[in-house]
Amino acid sequence: FGLSLPAGTLSGAGQAEFTVTLPRDTSPSFTLASDLSGVGLRIPSLDWGLAQPQTGALEVAGVLAAPARIDRLILSGAGLAAEGSVELREDGGLAAARFSRVELAGWLDAPVVLRGRGRGQPPAIELTGGSFDLRRARFQGGGGQAGPLTAVLDRLVVSDGITLREFRGNFSGTGGFNGTFTAAVNGGAQVRGTLVSVANGTAVRIRSNDAGGTLRSAGLLRQARGGNMDLILQPTGRPGSYDGQLEITNTRIQDAPALASILNAVSIVGLLDQMAVGGILFSTVEARFRLTPSQVIVQQSSAVGPSMGLSLDGIFNLEEDTLDLQGVLSPVYMVNVLGSVFSPRPGEGLIGFNFTVRGPTSAARVAVNPLSVFTPGMFREIFRRPPPQVTQ
Repeated sequence: FGLSLPAGTLSGAGQAEFTVTLPRDTSPSFTLASDLSGVGLRIPSLDWGLAQPQTGALEVAGVLAAPARIDRLILSGAGLAAEGSVELREDGGLAAARFSRVELAGWLDAPVVLRGRGRGQPPAIELTGGSFDLRRARFQGGGGQAGPLTAVLDRLVVSDGITLREFRGNFSGTGGFNGTFTAAVNGGAQVRGTLVSVANGTAVRIRSNDAGGTLRSAGLLRQARGGNMDLILQPTGRPGSYDGQLEITNTRIQDAPALASILNAVSIVGLLDQMAVGGILFSTVEARFRLTPSQVIVQQSSAVGPSMGLSLDGIFNLEEDTLDLQGVLSPVYMVNVLGSVFSPRPGEGLIGFNFTVRGPTSAARVAVNPLSVFTPGMFREIFRRPPPQVTQ
């Protein structure tokens, strides 16, 4: 069929039952069926293979015309199931293989089209709907050449709480899975991103011109408004687990009950009014964290603006929707920052109030230690526990 396959895709030999029907005055039809015993199949870039001792199923039916017509093609085994038909060009090469549904190891469930690109070239791949789950996907770099991939997906799952909908992307299949995309986070804010194949899986970089809308759509921070966001998620090698780096510029926090409780406790009336009217501006927000299917473990984060600075670490439980956070609020940060050289963490000035936020996100309990304001930044650690470690 003029289909170029990487070395090692096919190995061994097996038996098949082949039937040809010879009707009068028309082209012969045929069927082929095999359990693939003794035949080895391998797609390195997808980390999928059927070993020679294993069995599967291959069914082919069509017409021996010029060119041949393949009306039905069914392949299954080792977690892969595909059913479709094949259209050939006049010279017998592949025009298109259309599969109404392809399921692979629980991470791909979508219609797939393979389009021939001429002899010696791997086919182009089109995903035309369905779902793709990055938590379970396993790609291997250096798996030989693969054709370009165009994806128009209903959803691409990043973690239990984050799904990219209306996903549109263009990718290269050579050496893993790499490319660019646009999508709506949980059906809300629009983002653009990049996927890169790395040692432990697929890394994701997501950028947005509406940082607040993106964080609200992801269910991570519902009170942010506006700003630019740059988020990098590096797979750890564990299912659904990523090490993350977040940077946000020029965002405002408005109507945040926990922050309002802290400001009220330290009697900063001006900032309370500012948050109620237009929101408190943070020119820079940075964070390092571990994202798992059940938790966001914030190892270190800071938010800095002309009115105040914040540092924060702790755990956000995604399954129970609860918080266990601690931090420091430094008022009048643009002046207070002069003493930040004595503070151990970004976002903290010489003068600051230690606080904790615990309980359900809808009704978190806030506690402020007023004595901590008299403690210079370098000694502030005595009022709080160490930040969480991702190994815990």
